[in-house]
Amino acid sequence: MKNLFTIIILLITSCCSSQSISNMTLLGNRHEFFSGGTPAGWYYASCWGYVAGGREYAIIGHYAGTTVYDITNTSDIINKGTIPGPGSYYNYREMKTYSHYLYIVSEGGQGVQIVDLQYLPDSIHFVKSFVFPGYTRSHSISQEGRYLYCNGGNYNNGGVFILDLLDPENPVKRGQWGTRYIHDCFIKNDTIYGAAINNGYLVILDARNKDSIKFIREFTYPGAVTHNAWTTENRQYLVTTDEGGSNHAKLWDITNISAQVQIADLSPYDGASMVHNAYIKGDSLYLAHYRAGVIVYNIQNPANPVEAGHYDTYPGVNSTAYQGCWNVYPFLPSGKIIASDIATGLYVLKLGNVSSINGNEIAAENYNLSQNYPNPFNPLTTITYYLPQRTFVKLRVSDELGREVKILVNEQQNSGSYSAEFKSDDLPSGIYYYTLTAGSFVKTRKMTVIK
Repeated sequence: MKNLFTIIILLITSCCSSQSISNMTLLGNRHEFFSGGTPAGWYYASCWGYVAGGREYAIIGHYAGTTVYDITNTSDIINKGTIPGPGSYYNYREMKTYSHYLYIVSEGGQGVQIVDLQYLPDSIHFVKSFVFPGYTRSHSISQEGRYLYCNGGNYNNGGVFILDLLDPENPVKRGQWGTRYIHDCFIKNDTIYGAAINNGYLVILDARNKDSIKFIREFTYPGAVTHNAWTTENRQYLVTTDEGGSNHAKLWDITNISAQVQIADLSPYDGASMVHNAYIKGDSLYLAHYRAGVIVYNIQNPANPVEAGHYDTYPGVNSTAYQGCWNVYPFLPSGKIIASDIATGLYVLKLGNVSSINGNEIAAENYNLSQNYPNPFNPLTTITYYLPQRTFVKLRVSDELGREVKILVNEQQNSGSYSAEFKSDDLPSGIYYYTLTAGSFVKTRKMTVIK
């Protein structure tokens, strides 16, 4: 009888499920029912990642707040604590990290929640909620260097404004721009790429002066419901996502900042589901695609993207409904990919057998030195790396002439993921190099200081 019941369940699942998996592996999944209420099926929101002390963490928002998970060992994903959060009718919340702090926003209120992560792996500590007259909530939050960019809230017409984290526990409000409602934004080298979803525009702003954001230009296109945007490292190419309208992701050549050229329109493998968020890492484009899950493209030739793999977190009938994968985070140095599904929680994934699909493939089990972020930068950037085994590690910074500028790490370290912060306060603008030496592994990458 038990075997018959199992067979029936398997038949029902195979008949009614349309889950699709290609060249991606599920390493772990965590779904908890937290206290609180929500519309049917709307449990989880966005996700992000964090690295400290050789360990990797996944941060995920849900209807009861925000939870931090230790995902270093994906066979034993550990809940390290939850910060209760305000509710909203669809329990949206988004988060970013700076130094050892986590910043969370929600449309339910409480401004920006500030959480100290320095006590991990033991615990997380809520510091306070930051608000000011006229401001209590944001739709999304972005970060570059020591600055937060709050978007789509109840202040400044729902535009974008800047918070200075010189004192990370006491942000200071700086400049703002509110000509259009900004749903989300990406910042690269003090340039803001704002998604004006209500009007279907991509807005480009100059934020070099943090007290006075300047308008550069904006553009729209057929079927535009512009939800988010991201650029390549050199800012030559831009991706936009349409949450509605075309429902697609689009790639643009923005070499000429005054005249963008669309070079690709990305329809998902299922041909139906709606895109939500997009991120570019090296030659890889990562999409959170609601009912189609996580989709990864090789964009070494941006005019001809090639799918590298996908993992459908929603094993139901595909459509343009707002269900399935909310967000994807591909920036952990081990190569793990974090994804959040609205109904079924946290997913930890791996793309094939590699952590990158560009020309220099690095096995996820091997040493890895990531590109610093942000880059270019002033004055602070973060360098992350991954060690597959315990070894002596030296991380040094040098100038263009090879002269040593600073040693960031010089010690024995256990296997795991690490991050090191580099401040350029006393250095002139220019090209610098950072080199990781770990056992027989040696790798150097380039970074740029702009002042």
